[in-house]
Amino acid sequence: MTELQLVVAHAAKLALLALIAGIVWRGRARLCWSFALYAVVTLTGNVIVSLWPSRFLTPSFWVVKQGVYDVLKMAIALELAFRAFAAFPGAARTARAVVLALLTLSTLVLAFLTLVSSYRTLWVWQPSVATAALWLLAATALMVVWYQVPVHDFQRAIMLGLAPYLLVFVALLGLLERRGWGAWQPIATLGTIAYLALVVFWAWAAWRVDLPAAAPLARAA
Repeated sequence: MTELQLVVAHAAKLALLALIAGIVWRGRARLCWSFALYAVVTLTGNVIVSLWPSRFLTPSFWVVKQGVYDVLKMAIALELAFRAFAAFPGAARTARAVVLALLTLSTLVLAFLTLVSSYRTLWVWQPSVATAALWLLAATALMVVWYQVPVHDFQRAIMLGLAPYLLVFVALLGLLERRGWGAWQPIATLGTIAYLALVVFWAWAAWRVDLPAAAPLARAA
């Protein structure tokens, strides 16, 4: 890991700590419990890898860690969809149908294309899970716009931050696959910087004091 990567990684830990503090202090955890859990688990994983690299910086732990992160990303997308449409029965029926279709497709893709757990899963499992979560977030956002469903600004910030980050994440994995491990350092640096920007944005949203109780994601013209 380069000096720049170390600096950005430590900055990301501080940003995660600020995010968790903001979630607790402003009472944002109730808006998306899976997101609060994701923030805590991500910070914990980053800290233990930094403190004990000889023990935890291994392929087996990496696979487990990424698997947990992936499950929590999917949980975030599902919880946001559920919360957005829970109070709107008509919209909720459409949302459930869309989510069910996306989950079925994602499950089939992961079941038939995922390799045995190892670093090789980087090329199949990671893009598939990230893309599935991205589909769910995009579908939720589109239905929120279509039905003009009011959502809290912090929930909107979660979606607006996570969706483009997942897109960048998948793009970087594709670039690494094409260029090979010789391009690992610059691509990893870009990924770390993108993650830092994401967490800083979330921390800013968590600490904002002028968030209304509920605000529409968008209004139809």
